[in-house]
Amino acid sequence: MPDTGAHTQQARYVIKGVAGGDRHRYVNTHYGNNTWVELGVYRFTGTPRVVLTNTTDDGTADDDVAWDAVAFQPLSAKLKHMVVAMGDSYTSGEGAGSYSPESDRDHGDSDWNACRRSPNAWPRKVTLPGQTKSIGALADSFDPALGFQFTACSGAKTWQMTQGDPNAWGLDGNFHEKTQIDSGALSEDTTLVLLTIGGEDSRFDNKIQRCVLEGCPFEASMKADIDNAVAETRTVLEQIHAVAPNATISLVGYPLLFSRTQTCSTLVSASQRVILNDMAEYFESKQRELALSMSASNVRYRSPQAAFEGKRICASPEGINGVVAGPNGDGDFHHGDKNTQLCWWFTGDTCLSRESYHPNQTGTSAYAQAFMTAGPLSAATRQGR
Repeated sequence: MPDTGAHTQQARYVIKGVAGGDRHRYVNTHYGNNTWVELGVYRFTGTPRVVLTNTTDDGTADDDVAWDAVAFQPLSAKLKHMVVAMGDSYTSGEGAGSYSPESDRDHGDSDWNACRRSPNAWPRKVTLPGQTKSIGALADSFDPALGFQFTACSGAKTWQMTQGDPNAWGLDGNFHEKTQIDSGALSEDTTLVLLTIGGEDSRFDNKIQRCVLEGCPFEASMKADIDNAVAETRTVLEQIHAVAPNATISLVGYPLLFSRTQTCSTLVSASQRVILNDMAEYFESKQRELALSMSASNVRYRSPQAAFEGKRICASPEGINGVVAGPNGDGDFHHGDKNTQLCWWFTGDTCLSRESYHPNQTGTSAYAQAFMTAGPLSAATRQGR
């Protein structure tokens, strides 16, 4: 990826010579430095070629599409693990810092991106069966044991993952990136999908805001939002399975935010913490039921709760951020941003950071541990297909 001239967030690379026909991969190119970006692993039966088009679905002829170099790394055999991490902020690593430059830039501009993909995200900390290094370490060294694609985006709702372009580009949750299922990261070769999704659809951030500013909503209303989020999640999982039929789809839940036993000074009162934790437990029960009903589609639910015992807000060490004042990075909310359910003030014109109520580095390690200790993966993931 060149350091200049590469501005589009949805460059479409077409990979030719692949068994079964052409494949594509959409990439956010706005890194701002010279770096290699993996397009994926493919079985070539013809002459390998990559074609880049200067036409994009959000194109207004204002951004440059730049070509630099492409390299092919021959592999002796099909990779054992071909992993895709997708979903919302809890998968992207929001709260864990060090966000990749293309996903944390240009606040206040039309090309603002706050997907906030972190090298400290929990999928990168997972060590898969038969491996001695984490997914992140293997991916960073382009190790032939693993292929890894990372499309998660902070703020993503279910409809920002599913197939088809949005009605408008630049919205929080996908910005100008292609919807995650359309990105080309998934295929019949994918062995494992890691994701969290549904939290934004359930409007959990809005619920925290409501609790603080005017009192928590009625329980029936909160449960109705969760039920709707879980119903929309089914559509996401069905589409992932259709595109990646051989993959185990690991739907990982959300931890209870607040300690049940420890107290501390937060914006949320003790009674409100109980309500929000109860709703998180309800959310988990519904996601677990959904995964069980879709077991024939290789969907498996994994709970983070045990790994977060002693690491919730008010515990020590905290694995989840409490209130964090923005901005932390150019993709964050800033002072003076419009006061909305996405950005709400807690003092003066200071906007809460997107990192608030998200796992920090301790928390993403707990998430990875929760995944690794939740039981064996399916045969498809252990052995490949």
